Amino acid sequence: MKLRFAPSPTGFLHVGGARTAIFNLLHARRHGGKMLLRIEDTDVERSKQHHAEQIVASLQWLGVEWDEGPFYQSDRLELYRARAGELVASGKAYRCYCTVEELEAERNAAEKAGIAYRYSGRCRARFVGAAALSGTDEHIIRFKVDPGTIAFHDLIRGDVQFEGELIDDFVLLRSDRNPTYHLSVVVDDIDMQITHVARGDDHLSNTPKHILLFRAFGADVPVFAHLPLILGSDRKRLSKRTGATSAEEYRDLGIVPQALFNFLVLLGWNPGHDQELINANDAAGVFDLSDVNKAPAIFDAEKLLWMNGQYMMRMSSDELYPHLVPFLGERVKPLEEIRAVIELHKSRARTLKELAAQIEPFLVADDAIEYDAEAEKKHLKGEDVAARMSELRDALANTQPFDVATTEQSLRALAESRGLGAAKYIHPLRLALTGRGASPPIFDVAVLLGKEKTVARLDRLLAKLR
Repeated sequence: MKLRFAPSPTGFLHVGGARTAIFNLLHARRHGGKMLLRIEDTDVERSKQHHAEQIVASLQWLGVEWDEGPFYQSDRLELYRARAGELVASGKAYRCYCTVEELEAERNAAEKAGIAYRYSGRCRARFVGAAALSGTDEHIIRFKVDPGTIAFHDLIRGDVQFEGELIDDFVLLRSDRNPTYHLSVVVDDIDMQITHVARGDDHLSNTPKHILLFRAFGADVPVFAHLPLILGSDRKRLSKRTGATSAEEYRDLGIVPQALFNFLVLLGWNPGHDQELINANDAAGVFDLSDVNKAPAIFDAEKLLWMNGQYMMRMSSDELYPHLVPFLGERVKPLEEIRAVIELHKSRARTLKELAAQIEPFLVADDAIEYDAEAEKKHLKGEDVAARMSELRDALANTQPFDVATTEQSLRALAESRGLGAAKYIHPLRLALTGRGASPPIFDVAVLLGKEKTVARLDRLLAKLR
């Protein structure tokens, strides 16, 4: 068994394309087959090398591992031209010399008659045996589509059929001698011995044409599986607003690749149980294209964020750190210096970007802490706030050992001796140490910062209050 993922490098790797790649990979792994990567870059106007490189990089980041490739169709143009010539020689395709004006006239006539336009096939017998027309050899090559039913069984959609009478004599080779999608994809699938083609539902109308080409070349027709659309939360075609961003953009938002892989796996498929966290290896053990839901999948951005938080919480600091580094920027520190900080915060964030923001107070100088205006207004109230913080500063400076239990005991003992609730000290302490109104347990924060930094940050707050 051999499958392929064959994107066109006309943009970034969209989440729909990423899911297609994953489904191809999992089906191949489940059945002991292979998957290859093919870059379909014959559209000279729209294909860009930097997009091809970004697609490859995004697949690698996502954890999609192909067995062969990447192959570039632009390296194989002579093969497509030769195979088109074979079809002309066997009478299954023909040269078409129709001008733009002639085709436009046909189209206008069909429109006036109120019928769907189809090429008339006027060149099928018009120049049989002629090498050229009026001294020019500018032409395209069209495939002859004969009447009759074209039927196939789709692993997802079931039995499907089209009528040849409704299909144009489609173009195989353009006038610039570059192949169309139909020709290049079929030639490659034959040459690369593809047995199963899993692609988006938008390709369904292409499939009868491709089946005719496989047969014309005397090749076995692969098994097809057309994946349903991914819809946004509004049940409409996925848009930028509802999640139609690239895999690269989700990486930049702070999604870890394992979470995005897991999320995309479950868009239209489930492993047969209620477990929502499933890694690539476990999914490969049970995945089959025939189990993919026929109905469109709904992209739930909130669920992706939840799932990402679950993965971050379960990952070790060693696993998380390489993904976190790009979000720390110039403030990055060696893992050994912030391992405990990551462990303390990782269960409180849903994205790497959130995690980086939460651990920022541990990466900056004491005088760089900025106080949140709302938290400052809420917790630095009362004429005695400076006196309270001064007493707390002295109590913590004299706390030995400076561990979680002892620092908490010192603060609570001070509060009790003054007849105040512990919150009167805890909230201003949190603001002094982190600049924020929320954080992990503040005694854990203080111990991770250490006594010296804790006292220094209280001194800075006191300077502001006096």
